[in-house]
This record gives sequence, C-alpha cells and structure tokens, in this order.
Amino acid sequence: MKLWDYKIKPKWKPTNPTAWIWYLERKINYGDWKGLNPKILKKYQNRLRLDPGKKLLLKAYFDQYGVR
Repeated sequence: MKLWDYKIKPKWKPTNPTAWIWYLERKINYGDWKGLNPKILKKYQNRLRLDPGKKLLLKAYFDQYGVR
C-alpha cells in the first residue's frame, strides 16, 4: 500500500535534485523502500531530512547492499 500525500503518475521519475530529495524522503518516510537505487540514495543522503530511526534504517540499507 502506498501512502502518498500527492498523486503522481506511476512511472514518474525526478528530474532535478529538489525533486529527488522530495521523492526519496517520501518513499523512506512511508516505508516504501521498493525500487530505491542505493547509489542515488547515497548521493542525496546528507540532504535528506529524516528522523534518527530512519537514518539508522538507511545505514542498514547501505550495509545490506554494500554501498560505501
């Protein structure tokens, strides 16, 4: 189940850094990790506004996929 606060098209992809940050924050905050690219997450990780628990999940996600 996807709980988005905006309706977006199913195949929509971000086209700029601001859109990527919004998209990643929404996916992570709603627990929708499916389809996330670890390399893109790593690129924007320092700019994401996440609570401490979500940051720990993100670290575990990187460890699982071997992203440095």
